[in-house]
Parts: sequence; C-alpha cells; structure tokens
Amino acid sequence: MTKKMEKIWKLLAIASLMLVAMASCSSDEDVTMGEDEVVQFCDWPTAIQLTEEQKQMRDNNNEFAWRLFQTTQEADDHQVSSILSPLSVTYLLGMMDAGAAGCTRDEITGVLGSGNNVAAFNEYCKTMIDGSVIADPAATVKTANCIEVNSALGIDLLPQFVDDMKHYYYAQVDALNFTNGSTLDKINSWCKDHTDGMIPSILDQLSPDQAMIMLNAIYFKADWNARFDKKYTRKLDFTLPNGTTVKRDLMHIKVRTFFGHNDSCSVVRLPFGSGAYGMYILLPAEGVSLEKLIQGMNFQDLNANIQNNTLMGDIDVLLPKFETTNETQLIQPLSHMGIQSAFDPLSADFSNMTNAPLCVSKMLQKAKIEVNEDGAKAAAVTMAGFGFTSLEPYYNFDFHATRPFLYLILEESTRSIFFIGTYCGD
Repeated sequence: MTKKMEKIWKLLAIASLMLVAMASCSSDEDVTMGEDEVVQFCDWPTAIQLTEEQKQMRDNNNEFAWRLFQTTQEADDHQVSSILSPLSVTYLLGMMDAGAAGCTRDEITGVLGSGNNVAAFNEYCKTMIDGSVIADPAATVKTANCIEVNSALGIDLLPQFVDDMKHYYYAQVDALNFTNGSTLDKINSWCKDHTDGMIPSILDQLSPDQAMIMLNAIYFKADWNARFDKKYTRKLDFTLPNGTTVKRDLMHIKVRTFFGHNDSCSVVRLPFGSGAYGMYILLPAEGVSLEKLIQGMNFQDLNANIQNNTLMGDIDVLLPKFETTNETQLIQPLSHMGIQSAFDPLSADFSNMTNAPLCVSKMLQKAKIEVNEDGAKAAAVTMAGFGFTSLEPYYNFDFHATRPFLYLILEESTRSIFFIGTYCGD
C-alpha cells in the first residue's frame, strides 16, 4: 500500500469518529431527513501491525479472496443473495498447506499467494487471528480451528504438524471414533459453539471411512458506528435482478462519511464500532447488472473502487435489512483456480501432516449474515474432509440501495476481507 493510501485510511479512521445521524421521514415514500444532528464519538481502534512481507501476503490473499468469490459466483444463481468468508477459507488452506508437500504444497501456496514460505504464512495467519480480536473493543471477532482425526482408522498426525497447528492456529486437535454416532453431534456442536449459534451444523452425516475433519470458524458481530433509527425503517420498492419490484424493509440514515462513484458503481463505507471494521457497499450504476459488475471487475478494479471512495459528504443512505444463509462447495472453484492435486487420490501429498495417504474428498463452507438497524453479525464455518487415496471537496450524495448490490466487510488497518456477499432482494 502506498503512503498516499495509508494516509487516506488514517483519514477514514478519523471520519468514522464523526458520523452524523439525522432525523427522518413522515410517510412510506418520503425519506427526507430532518435537521437535528447527533455526533457520535468512539474510541480509537487498534491497528494490526504487519511486516512488509506480511503486507504482500495480505495483498496476494485479498486477490485470492476476490478471485474465489468471482469463481463461486460463476456457478451461482444471480437471482439470489450470497455470502462467503474468504478469510475462513484462507485459514483452512493455511493449515492444509502446512501439512502438504511436493506439487500439492506448490499449488496451495501458488493460489494463496503465500510466496512458498509456509512458516511465514503461518505467522501471518497467527498475526491476523491475534490482531482481529483486539482491533476494535466495540466489535466481537472470534476465530477457531479444529482437527478431528478418526481414531478407528489408526491415523497418527506428525508431532511437528500438531505443534504448528496449536501454535499458529490455536487449533483443537482430537482423535474421535467416527463410527460412534455422538461424533457427528460433537463436530456440529463445535460449529454452533464457535459461531454463537449462527452455523448450527456443518455435516448431515459422517462416514466411518472419513479419515479426518479439519474446520475453521469465524464469527463477527458489531454495531454500526451510527445506528439506523428503527422508527425510520420503511417498506419501500426494491428492484429484483429480473426487473420486478417488491416491498422490502429499508433502513434510512444520513451519515457523514467517505464515498465514491464512477460509471460502473457507487461505493459507500459504513463503519462498525470504533472504526476498525467497515462494510463497503458497491451499488451498480443504473443499467449495470450486479452480475456484470462482479464479473467485469478484476482485483485491481475492486481495490480501486474501494480505495477511491475518498469524497467526503453527507450521504443519504437507504439500505435493506436482510439475512442471508449460504452453502458453498469449494472443491470445484479451488480446482479451477489451480489447487488440483490436493483433491486427487492419485497425486495428493500431505506427507508433512501424516504418513497416511490422504486426499481432500470434501470441502465446503456454510456462512450467514444478518444486517439490521443496530449493526451486523456474520459467521462462517469452512470444512475439509480428508479421505484415503485408494480527501477531497465536500458533497451531498444519495446512496439508495434499492436494487441488488455487492458488499464487503473489511478490517481497516490491514484491508483484509473477512466477508463478501451480495443482496438481491430475496
């Protein structure tokens, strides 16, 4: 990140301390705010300190996050909303990478952009896990990792791998009998416990032939820096991807914050808590579909759209209340991106994890987000199942999210993408 952009992000943090909420409207269609202003002051957030090498890993991993989201969207129905935590996938791939060798390791590190330095990438993940917890005292961010080995199959993990998992990822490493019916309940309970109940289960059944289950869970909860007043939420028209309109609950507020716009989209940043985390909403321009916006942006375009929202103004925001739950199968998109041997029984190499011949036979993520007047909470559990191988001028601007849009939840000091999703009105 350039010094200019670092200065901009410092300004973003300052601006998040001065959100302005104004009174609202008298009818369903009249959303003109009143004149009263409420200035909200907050504590300073704590920046996550990254080395220069880790900043490069961050940049590479954010590019991975966007490519993964784009790839999963290619197979999705663009008529429905979606939610994905690329950082949860990153942590799980990081654990897999630590146990991989040969071509399998090369493919994982290549896709993650970790520079083929597994120890350094483990340290980067540890820094992110540690820092995200304390970045903002007004936000709750929790990360947990778990490895469950099927004791009935006599598999032993290598001591160095277990030590690394516990040290860098704080992973819980256990041996459970997968032929025991209670094991599935224990795995699903772990997911529920580490997502505050948002992801109550990850598996419907557990095969006794499954060699190992590897899990990551991420949980995020924070109030808006300036909350939407519930009395101004109205049922207003929202245009669905097919062009029809439906009534949806739209929240309303005026905030003094940064925004940006160009021919393809408008962008507004709504900070959480003390400003360490923010939601960036990308609203396609009139006549531009959400699908066209997503597939037409490479990572550099996305980064420019986010970093160039440097105009300051009083922004009239309409934003739907929404809740989205999503399940994403990951083997196909990750294979498309270049990780192939890990899923191939003939070529998978996890010899730095165990002497047993394993490959990844199942990999998926379940994620959920809830957005309302108070704030947002989101959670994701990513699972891998292993089997055997047989600042500018001041403006006034309307940002009315009354049609499908893209959103991201980022940690500001590192620009790390925790969640990416779309809302389509369903």
